[in-house]
Amino acid sequence: MIISELEETLKEEARLFLNRARGLRPPHTEDLFARRAYIAPEDVYVENYPRRRPLAAFNPGAVVEGEVVHLFPRLVFDYYSYASAIGHATLPLEDLLSGRIPKPLPVRILLYPTELFEAVRGCEDARAHRREGGYAFFYTGVGKLGDARNTDSKDVFTALLSLAEFDEAFQLKRKAPIRIGLSGEETGFTLYLPTKNATFLEGDHILLRPSLTGLPDLCWRGRLNLKTLKAYELKPILAPEAFEYKVGWSTNALRLPDGTYLVAYHGILRHDLSYRHGFMRLSPEGRPLGLSHYLLAPQGLAECYGDRPLTLYGNGLLLHGETLVFVGGVGDYAMGVFTAPLEEVLKRVAPL
Repeated sequence: MIISELEETLKEEARLFLNRARGLRPPHTEDLFARRAYIAPEDVYVENYPRRRPLAAFNPGAVVEGEVVHLFPRLVFDYYSYASAIGHATLPLEDLLSGRIPKPLPVRILLYPTELFEAVRGCEDARAHRREGGYAFFYTGVGKLGDARNTDSKDVFTALLSLAEFDEAFQLKRKAPIRIGLSGEETGFTLYLPTKNATFLEGDHILLRPSLTGLPDLCWRGRLNLKTLKAYELKPILAPEAFEYKVGWSTNALRLPDGTYLVAYHGILRHDLSYRHGFMRLSPEGRPLGLSHYLLAPQGLAECYGDRPLTLYGNGLLLHGETLVFVGGVGDYAMGVFTAPLEEVLKRVAPL
């Protein structure tokens, strides 16, 4: 099998899925979430970079440990190139939920462009996880790999799903882009596809969103060889509806007390280009168990007006007692904290 045949295999699977998997969701929005806090870029103080105030601080990954939240916001300092880095901040969970955000909020840059696959627009949109021996997050490296490597123009680049691993002290141990293959074996063809929106499930199972030319983006599950960073056994599990341009995964997958996982997805609506979010319940291996309509959508001036209007973009999903906490980007300029009763969200996740 040559590389083009590998991509065509994925395309054919996507086409077959699109033909049978639409019509599960209505365009209905029922916003269940309370607005707890906004963190604007002027509220952030960067401690380890000469420029202390970013122009934008948004799309934060989040990990909770006990009563402390780790935030991993995407930082942009220059709009003419929109190059991103990923920072780290900590604060008490109760302060985050009550809106008692330190001003300024101290942030240190953890991840910034150093490699070819990040060298155009940097490091974007962390999906953070606590892992044995430290932390790991999926992120998007925007640079040159694959076909983009063959041009001198900085306007030609590839957005590649990447993984960064840190020790307990947040010292970087490894970062690299993820390749796509059909199996987890060392042998066999692989390719770099534009891919985003990944999260760990149980063991080596993951969710991800590859982009295939000529097809709308849809949500997939798969497995990841952590040694070789090769994703394989990809299967589509959520398709865009007729009222959407595309769908993607919005947050990390949250393990619930019964062992299933809850993850937010987003759809981009055709009628206004807004990003709206619903929820899917999954088995530990990523098999769909339940699906909701939209339960969170942009509203009001703070959420509808920004560098990208009508955009809420989730990255972090936490559980605090019986409260579901959604931490995300607002308008591609700021961070927002949103909460809803877990019971009310799960009531609206209809079995599949």
